[in-house]
Amino acid sequence: MLLLSWAGAYALRRRGAGNMPKILLLAFSGMAFSGWIATLAGWYTTEIGRQPWLVQGVMTTKEAVAQVPAGMVLSTLIIYLVVYAALILAYMGTITYLAWKATRNEPLSSRQYPRSGEAEVRLVPGE
Repeated sequence: MLLLSWAGAYALRRRGAGNMPKILLLAFSGMAFSGWIATLAGWYTTEIGRQPWLVQGVMTTKEAVAQVPAGMVLSTLIIYLVVYAALILAYMGTITYLAWKATRNEPLSSRQYPRSGEAEVRLVPGE
């Protein structure tokens, strides 16, 4: 991720936004979900990393299991899954919306802002 960001900054400085290499743009598209993948990989690594202690006999299964009711574990798992699903759907929806707007050269906001000097500012109400 870091190398790709450096390559993008270099290409942006050298070529400008309109002349980026197609391979770099494809790499950026492929990296859209890399943050999610890194988060899940870290989570899996943490959980899977606990298992060798049991396999090697350093810990017993009884020591590795917390005293938490099964219903609490299930409800926590379901809440995590719902939150993660909602976040990824929101992320995908936002990325899709922005890509859709960009392909049609539409501005991201439909609000009209006054140009410099056109807005009248009153410092004291009623003047």
